[in-house]
Amino acid sequence: MRTLLFQGYMWGYILSKANKSITINKLNKAGKNKEKLEFMDKIILKCTRNLIKISGADLIITGTENIPLDEPVLYVSNHQGNMDIPILYSTAPQTMAFVAKKEMEKIPLLSYWMKERGCVFINRENARSSLKAINQAIEGLKSGHSIAVFPEGTRSKGPKMGEFKSGSLRIAIKSGVKVIPVTIKDSYKLIGKKGKNTPAKVSIHYSDPIDSRNFNDTNELATTVLTQIKKHL
Repeated sequence: MRTLLFQGYMWGYILSKANKSITINKLNKAGKNKEKLEFMDKIILKCTRNLIKISGADLIITGTENIPLDEPVLYVSNHQGNMDIPILYSTAPQTMAFVAKKEMEKIPLLSYWMKERGCVFINRENARSSLKAINQAIEGLKSGHSIAVFPEGTRSKGPKMGEFKSGSLRIAIKSGVKVIPVTIKDSYKLIGKKGKNTPAKVSIHYSDPIDSRNFNDTNELATTVLTQIKKHL
């Protein structure tokens, strides 16, 4: 029952906001990007918080005091389950766009909202596409908007992390922003392999900022970030 309620709410909410694209397009034409993002963030925050409530997630949030609020940052997180994006979006003290896998660009309506919010779609199997996505993320950060990325590239679906790909850390080095290592623990328990929703206690920890300007080597920065993420798993 909880699973049906969760999935029904998620897609029902997305469909119910289809008409909001009219307002989004008007704000785009008027060149009011700040107002557009504020408009979208209110809607997205309500959705993500309700999804967390319906999922039965009992969140333990620590380290938000470590996040600077007066500058854009790159959130770098492990990736255990489908609820990681709602958890990140609703618990961080500033809103963000995401670097998402290319497959999500094919989902009607959802992909529209993601693009308008500044999300970047990456095809890790295509070097040219990956470089384009990284450059788009860099431009987003330079424009003053925080970005979140999952270097594993896909969900681990368990407590152990998958391969941590260092390439995404080029976003931080090229833009010169601070990196916030994020550790999400036990989110994989919320949605099982067969899509069944099960309540669970989930912890999310935001570690101290790492200044990317102190690093010239992507692998060195990636190792430092990964160490902080694993420290709280």
